[in-house]
Amino acid sequence: MIAISPPPGLPSRRPDRRKIELVESLMDLMPQRNSLVGQVAGTIQSGIDKNIWHEWLPSERALAKSLHVSRNTLRAAIAQLGRDGIVRAEHPLGTRIVSRRGRPVTEKRRHAVALLMPQPLTALRPKTALIVDELRGHLAELGFRLHLFHGEHYFDVGSGRRLHRLVTDNPHDCWILTLVPDRVKLWFQEQGIPCVVSGTCGPGLKLPFVDLDYHALCRHAAGQMTSLGHKRIVFLTEKSTKAGDVASERGFAEGIEAASSRAVEGFVMHHQNTGNSMIKTLDRLFRGGPASPRPTAMLVANPHFYLLVLTYLHGLGLRVPADISLVCRDDDAFLNYIHPVPTRYSFDEASFARRLFRLIMQTVEGAHIVKKDIRIMPDYGKGATLAAPPGVSAG
Repeated sequence: MIAISPPPGLPSRRPDRRKIELVESLMDLMPQRNSLVGQVAGTIQSGIDKNIWHEWLPSERALAKSLHVSRNTLRAAIAQLGRDGIVRAEHPLGTRIVSRRGRPVTEKRRHAVALLMPQPLTALRPKTALIVDELRGHLAELGFRLHLFHGEHYFDVGSGRRLHRLVTDNPHDCWILTLVPDRVKLWFQEQGIPCVVSGTCGPGLKLPFVDLDYHALCRHAAGQMTSLGHKRIVFLTEKSTKAGDVASERGFAEGIEAASSRAVEGFVMHHQNTGNSMIKTLDRLFRGGPASPRPTAMLVANPHFYLLVLTYLHGLGLRVPADISLVCRDDDAFLNYIHPVPTRYSFDEASFARRLFRLIMQTVEGAHIVKKDIRIMPDYGKGATLAAPPGVSAG
């Protein structure tokens, strides 16, 4: 074999294999649009088959971010899945999954109950967490799972579309609504979705519910204070349209009205559910001068605000109950460690959970619920913060 060499002075034309292999490797790493769209479609298909998503794909923005692709690439991939009969665009709701592993997706009855609330459980009062824990145990005994959903955006005005997506993508045997406004309860009622309310339903709502009897509680509290001779009484509560808070104010007013022959004055003062707002409310009460006489007794909603009121009064040098009496509408475990022991209303979480559980099971079974409104009157704990006003002997 004769080797032919290039003429002197000319470079060799023999190719460098290492450079060729490097270029080929780089070409393989470069995403071609068509193959990238196919890869994204395959990834989504795999997620659908593995039940990562049930009936709806996530929003376009969220899905593009999680897959690290542009929205144009994602749209092309979803369009490809649409042509293959895997998904279907349903404006304005989103992209519905219509086929999985070659079989049509059909809604199936899940052995589960959903709890919808505005905030995560860890952000709510311990009493609520205890009720949920008890309820989860009762449901587990019958093979039901309890799923928790939360988010303030579900309760905004005009949130019907979000709620529709939520309940469609997460079918359950029954929904539990807690701490939600009446307009959300009305949406569930109008949609015919099986649900019960942990709380009170306002006028026009026919959903079954379990709650404390706030009307009777606050009427009783007002009666206890007026019977000891208090003439100027204030109810401190959040400015709210929740049915339980509305019932509280109505009960307080009726309790004051029942003692009108004794020249009793009762006032409801609202705050915005923040510490600063409560301080401003207390300043109006206690720093308003002679033209604004101080109350001799106060009913306070929410244990956390009760603690704030107690420390505020201490800062003014006022003694409880020697100078002013306090009653807490609600209960919490930390109140056991306050001195003097607060006069308050408490209930058994296990009993509350059992009653709620029975309503849930009746709803799941489609039984006719005879008593849809279950109101529990809490126990009155006398404590040591309610006494006769200064200058009045206890009868």
